[in-house]
Amino acid sequence: METHGSSLLKFEIRPQHLVAAVYDDLPFPTIGPVQEVALDVGVVATQVPLELRGLVFQGYHGHQLLFEQRWPEDVIRARIGEEDLRIEPGMGLGLRSLQFLLHAYRRLTHMQITAVARKAEGPEEGESVQGMVQVAVHYFDQRTDLHFPLVGTWWAIQAGDWSDLHKTEVVSQPFAYDFVKLGPDNQIYRGDGRALSDHYSWDQPVYAAAGGKVAYICYDMPDMAPGAVPDQLILRGDWRRALGNAVVIAHGNDEFSFYGHLQQASVQVAVGETVRRGTLIGRVGNSGNSPGPHLHFHLMNGPNAFIDQGLPVKFSHFWAAGQWYEQPITVPTRMILTGPERAP
Repeated sequence: METHGSSLLKFEIRPQHLVAAVYDDLPFPTIGPVQEVALDVGVVATQVPLELRGLVFQGYHGHQLLFEQRWPEDVIRARIGEEDLRIEPGMGLGLRSLQFLLHAYRRLTHMQITAVARKAEGPEEGESVQGMVQVAVHYFDQRTDLHFPLVGTWWAIQAGDWSDLHKTEVVSQPFAYDFVKLGPDNQIYRGDGRALSDHYSWDQPVYAAAGGKVAYICYDMPDMAPGAVPDQLILRGDWRRALGNAVVIAHGNDEFSFYGHLQQASVQVAVGETVRRGTLIGRVGNSGNSPGPHLHFHLMNGPNAFIDQGLPVKFSHFWAAGQWYEQPITVPTRMILTGPERAP
């Protein structure tokens, strides 16, 4: 990350190494390939109070400008929900979960972010201050063939695209998935859905999407009633537990699959165990910060959620819209897909 400009202003960028997703292989016709990056941006005052006046976001392919967005004060206020853009020395103002979509005919090589501020007090009050940061953009080519890990018909209520709320956590989960099972009535639960057993996702088997070695498990968190918020004490200071009972499998090539919100005591594997694709690893639950039974899935370059870098995901071996997908393909948000039956 390269910074320029006044020593009175600096940036904090998360993640420091941006990974872009390219959506060029979808199960339906599109108007062309799209690329996407998500990041948090913090603007920090180092010596004197500053008032942020504006931000400029630019994306480049080498020296060619691919896009530019200018955010004046009113846009920044609307984004962060605060009227006061003053930044005290040693403090920062953060813009979280920023997301940029554009064509992918030429891929981004880096983003450049410029902040314009003014001194907020002192003899030089009103004097302009400007800083700029450049952040490299990287691309990921998935090497592991990840078979869809569920059986039956499921709805991707969230997936790695512009409408996904997982982008509020830009480090590990910008390309995460949430899957809920559809019942014979095309609903996600029976009756009023107040009981866990009302939900068609509840207690469904979860299988390893590919072979590898188990790198992390969590198995002891209670399943919450639908809509309930867990007591933060059960996190024990470990934010990975916010994703509930979980299994992480290392597939080699720095690719780790994460299966979250599993049912308490349903985990069937142990850390260090080598598993084959299709191994039963647990059952769908509602543990951790989960509004209702579902499977959370994402891919990372390490085993630690909230620390290691999230990666774009493609699945294979599923049915969608009457077609069988043998090769890995992007699953967009709100798509309905069906996993094949498996031998017990």
